[in-house]
Amino acid sequence: MRARFEILGPVRIWLDGAEVDAGPPTQVSLLGILLVHAGQPVTMTEIINALWGDDPPRTAMNIVHRSVGALRRLTDPSLPARAAGRLLLPSSGGYRLVVDADTLDLVRFRQLRAAGAVVEALALWRGPIASDLPKNVRGRPEFEAVTQEYLAVLGEAVDTGSASEVLPLLRQAARDHPLDERLHAKLITALAATGQQPEARDVYESTRARLADTLGVDPGPELRRALRQHRAIPAQLPADLPSFTGRAGELAKTMALLKAGTPGMTCVAISGMAGVGKTTLAVHFAHMIADRFPDGLLYVHMRGYGSGDVLSTNDALGTLLEAMGVPPQRVPDGIDGRTALYRSMLSGKRVLVLIDDARDSEHAGPLLPGTPDATVIVTSRDRLLGLVARNGAHPVVLGLPSLDESRELLARLIGAARVAAEPAAATEIIVHCGYLPLALSVVAARAAATPDLPLSEIAKQLGADRLAALDGSVYAVFSWSYQAVSPAAARMYRLLSVHPSGFISGAAAASIAALPSNRATALLAELSRAHLINEQLPGRYTFHDLVRVHAAELVAADEAAEAKSRLVRHYLHSARAAATLLYPYWYRSHTRLQPPGAEVTVMQFAANQQAESWLRTELPVLLAIAGQTHGAIAAALEIFLDRQGRWRDQVALQRDALATATDDPGRARAQRALGFALGRSDSYEEADSNLASALALFEELRDLDGIAVTNRNQAFLANRRTRYSDALQHYTVALSCYESTMDRSGQATVHNEVGWTYILSGDYTKALIECERAVSMQEQLGNRNGEASAVDSVGYAYHHLGKDIEAIQWYERALRLYQDINDLSLVAYTYTHIGEAYQALGEVESARAAWRQALEILEELGHPDAEQVRAHLAG
Repeated sequence: MRARFEILGPVRIWLDGAEVDAGPPTQVSLLGILLVHAGQPVTMTEIINALWGDDPPRTAMNIVHRSVGALRRLTDPSLPARAAGRLLLPSSGGYRLVVDADTLDLVRFRQLRAAGAVVEALALWRGPIASDLPKNVRGRPEFEAVTQEYLAVLGEAVDTGSASEVLPLLRQAARDHPLDERLHAKLITALAATGQQPEARDVYESTRARLADTLGVDPGPELRRALRQHRAIPAQLPADLPSFTGRAGELAKTMALLKAGTPGMTCVAISGMAGVGKTTLAVHFAHMIADRFPDGLLYVHMRGYGSGDVLSTNDALGTLLEAMGVPPQRVPDGIDGRTALYRSMLSGKRVLVLIDDARDSEHAGPLLPGTPDATVIVTSRDRLLGLVARNGAHPVVLGLPSLDESRELLARLIGAARVAAEPAAATEIIVHCGYLPLALSVVAARAAATPDLPLSEIAKQLGADRLAALDGSVYAVFSWSYQAVSPAAARMYRLLSVHPSGFISGAAAASIAALPSNRATALLAELSRAHLINEQLPGRYTFHDLVRVHAAELVAADEAAEAKSRLVRHYLHSARAAATLLYPYWYRSHTRLQPPGAEVTVMQFAANQQAESWLRTELPVLLAIAGQTHGAIAAALEIFLDRQGRWRDQVALQRDALATATDDPGRARAQRALGFALGRSDSYEEADSNLASALALFEELRDLDGIAVTNRNQAFLANRRTRYSDALQHYTVALSCYESTMDRSGQATVHNEVGWTYILSGDYTKALIECERAVSMQEQLGNRNGEASAVDSVGYAYHHLGKDIEAIQWYERALRLYQDINDLSLVAYTYTHIGEAYQALGEVESARAAWRQALEILEELGHPDAEQVRAHLAG
């Protein structure tokens, strides 16, 4: 077991990371005596004198020996009885404890001091040395010598620019050593360096009086020199938060700017949404680098988005000038005079200026010094693009912290043990707070005030009503941002809350607000600059969850209803446009939609790839609003969802469409699509029932196209169950319907599907006849999707006839057609077939290359058939 000791504070022992009881008082005192000598031998005489002074007991040596034995057993439990030990050794008529920088804090303290890491060295101290030992022991010279080392290092920290970090330690040390002139001189220097001149003067006067009263002497030269040397250096930074955590990436980025050493003033522009922690980060970073700026640390709160009056740039300049010692009567009246004086006073000086909560670039711009030795940090909810463009500011856009950073913040605020005891509830709280540091701080304050309230109960309350569970301060900061934007942008902000989730496109926003696209884009940019929305991707915007709740609270019921209606019409008509371009044959018999209205922007698609990409991107929103369209969106998405392998989504969507359909044609289409999707998912009994009901409805309606498609669906599912004769009967019905309506494309499709049935049943000659006929018909009709499907089937027939070279030629033709129309799932299937043909030819690498192409596409789509391709590659 590994032992570690501490003496810079109470005497403590740790074994393998766990603290153990050091034993009775005499034993602890003996340990302290050995530790203060830091590995050097201590004679028996020295030990006895330290423990008992001039009046030791007659059994003193026996007591020491017993205590040594106990300490050996304690620090090395595995040690055999009467063994010499590995840590506590006999030496020079006494004993020596073997320690180093890893096992004793005193050795580590001296090592850090020698390396110049004085602040880190001081951090090891937990109180006066050996503070739990009797006064007669810790009053000995060897303990006092270590105390003097500590005081010396405090002074060294002041001399090396770390005054602010050690000031609390200096104050305590000065109280403990009221007559130590050198120590009080260092305290005066530290107070002056941190801008606390009045307290520096008070320390000097109280020390002078104490020396006179106690010793009858005047202050020495070191104390007088410290008082003379202190200057009026501003040190206005707000206190750093002890709960600061995370943001390592942003801190590293800003620190790198200082290390870069580029000519000119360094300006960091930190922007982000309300409550994300801009000021907290700026103040923490300012404290990290404060010792680099001996000429001052300036801070001004601009109140750009607060509840009170905004601090004007002119008033801010006056505040800064007075902080630098300019008497109020000498501060010029106008902004030009104040700017000139401000920059003149800072010329050539190394100062840090923190401009907090600026409204925009114009609000903060005149406060930037002209000196290249200055560094400026500006925070704002605005993106401060003017400072970036005109002043070379380095933008830092502050996003939400990660889950781990949020968990660490919560642990700092309410205690790590409480978070560890209910990890799931802690995560739920973080999610309900939208990872927003301000919201987490509000919830943490409540949790800290009610330590007996389980986190699970707080999470439950947040889930039920976040507005009620979070106090008004969180939503107030959003209101300040809302009030700062133009009325048109404020209206856009309110209306955007009707969008269900995910990304909001420019076209959707234009429809929501009933505005032309260019005007909507300008307002979205304004909201993005104010961080009320976030432009995650070019032209695609997102709401933070809590901001969405705030916006939804502001929107009136009537304007929300109208905006929702426009949003639904935008998505419905855009989805129909995309699906019609991708699958033109499928929608030729569907009922025409009512016009969307002039106020709605409908997507226009120039190519299949654009339409397919839009459907994939917007699918979550389409699924979310489909229930408001009485099956219209379900009908528009039917083939797309099938090709994408989204059969579970299809089942849920079509069940809802069936339940909300307002006429028999709609019910029939929904029930047919539902039955087919259930069959795709191997739920055959329910699939057969729904398809039979759909067929009965289509027959009542005398809808021959509906009857044909339903029979084709039934045939497909019959083939999946190797019921090939049943499938051919269904195809006979479908073909008869298409012949009655003179639908040549439908007839060609049935010929191909009949050919595929013959392939499955092993009659490849008949398959070729049917499939080649389908190819010829689809080619004449210009139906590239149907042609590609039939061409692929011909290739599959040749593959089963053992003519794999011919098969590959047909497959490659199908591949080109599918790629042309961007039907990705069928591109993947064709690659799978190509791989099988190459495998039959013994060309294993070519086969695996084709399968890898198929797998890449199916994985990108999230298609369930990806598993079959993985099996090919694993085989």
